[in-house]
Amino acid sequence: MQHKFGMEQQHNTAGKFPLPYIIEDLREWPIYKLSENRDAFMNEVKQTTLRKIYEEFPNDTLLKDELSKVLFQERIRLTEKPWKADPPDERAFWGSVKSKFMKLSDADTVITPQQLTEEILDRYINEITGNFDINSFQFARTVLPQFFSRVFNAAPGKWFKSISQGARTIHEKIPITGDVELIRKLAQKGTIVVVPTHFSNMDSIMIGWVLSELGLPAFTYGAGLNLYSIKLLSYFMERLGAYKVDRRKKNNFYLETLKTYSTTALQRGTHSIFFPGGTRSRSGMLEKKLKLGLLGTALECQKQHFKNFNEDLAPKVFVVPMVINYHFVLEASGLINDYLKETGKHLFFRENDEYSTSIKMIRFMLKFLSASSSLTISFGKVLDVFGNEVDSEGNSFNHLGNKIDIKRYFMTNGEMTDDHQREEEYTKILGEKIVEQYWKANTVLTSHLVCFTLFELIKKQFKNIDLFTLLRTPEDEISIPEGTLHEALNLLKERLKEMSAAGDIQISPEIRWNVDKILEHGMRNVNLYHVDSPIMRNGSNFTSEDLKLLYYYHNRLDGYNLHKYL
Repeated sequence: MQHKFGMEQQHNTAGKFPLPYIIEDLREWPIYKLSENRDAFMNEVKQTTLRKIYEEFPNDTLLKDELSKVLFQERIRLTEKPWKADPPDERAFWGSVKSKFMKLSDADTVITPQQLTEEILDRYINEITGNFDINSFQFARTVLPQFFSRVFNAAPGKWFKSISQGARTIHEKIPITGDVELIRKLAQKGTIVVVPTHFSNMDSIMIGWVLSELGLPAFTYGAGLNLYSIKLLSYFMERLGAYKVDRRKKNNFYLETLKTYSTTALQRGTHSIFFPGGTRSRSGMLEKKLKLGLLGTALECQKQHFKNFNEDLAPKVFVVPMVINYHFVLEASGLINDYLKETGKHLFFRENDEYSTSIKMIRFMLKFLSASSSLTISFGKVLDVFGNEVDSEGNSFNHLGNKIDIKRYFMTNGEMTDDHQREEEYTKILGEKIVEQYWKANTVLTSHLVCFTLFELIKKQFKNIDLFTLLRTPEDEISIPEGTLHEALNLLKERLKEMSAAGDIQISPEIRWNVDKILEHGMRNVNLYHVDSPIMRNGSNFTSEDLKLLYYYHNRLDGYNLHKYL
């Protein structure tokens, strides 16, 4: 019997939210239990990580060689500019470890490579491990919607202009699409791993709020250590289940500790958020290739469940792709500069470097919430750890719609086996399936369409020059007639409607408006935050005060071959 999956996303009305929690008692939430047993959890992470390290480096000589590599990589990191969130005793700690390492060669030393390894792991685990505080969670759950409501209904003034056109609640301004009921049901049958796109430091706040509105228990997630320098974010992340990730640390000990932390939390039933893109999209494009490190921990957890439980009782891990779409991004200018610097090397000169502070974050929030349509949250199809779609009972189905037993993926000759090469290939396939869902769940906003269309027309106007020369073109040399822009917008609007009907992309309701309204709405929203407008009217023509920003927002629709229709 074949299982059929519908093409259409389930659209959820604002009136449904917030949904009741699937577990009413917060003290029964997996993340709370993990936090309550924090010491035991940390010890489990440590012992498992040590076992893996000792398996890879089984004698003192190999372990000493690896310790030497760890110290070398940490020494290089310490020569770089420190982050505000770095522990104050960083240099002192690693100086002490280096001194002890040098003594390992002494004949009368009492220090062993194993002891030094444990000391380093203790440091990493204490740095990484997060916490969950019920009072802080309830405070955020109560105060944030009230804050949003006040912003939406504020009288016109310096900060708030009357542009919301009837929006009364955050749910009308932030529509949530996808099969929410399926996600809620599966969260009661197994462990959910949400894998969002990543465009802004705002993502963690918005994802946490959305998942709470869905009535799901709080999730744990890895937050970049650099974000802890922003006091507003740091306060909540330190109390709401985040664990620290320092992307500067590339040594095997640290990476193994991170993966073990994630796997252990999943095995304890803690719902998790992974950003498989690894970091924010510098270009503004949808992720095309994912980092598979933490993603592989979901598959490892599933394998361990099959080993530890009877077949019918083994919990399943479910992967939920999520796409976040903003009209404008706080860090857009800095991000696109980073991208162009890396891509163009000597062809591009970076003019400035943006960074975020609490004040900047608050200012952005105020602008963000006064936009006429702030963002959209879209859930893709729910997958198992091999990229197969699942039904409401948690059963997996292959591409033909046939029910399958995924335990067999881990078996060789009828026995459960460990095969790292095989499992790396499985994780790669899962990554490809997630990307496929990103592109289908991506919701086109008016700002995306307007910026994409204008930039493509400018490219056609200057078709004989390269991208980096084009991005330095003076504003007064750019002039796209209104009629040309209108005609192009109408062509792409119709193409997007066709793609939406085929299930290849989603479109916001505003994309169905007439071209005049689409253009006005898109311009108003994308220009709301930036000092230099990505798109602006100059009489009966259109130009840009910042072509790099226009390019950044254009990139959200790059890859759909829309340029062929112009």
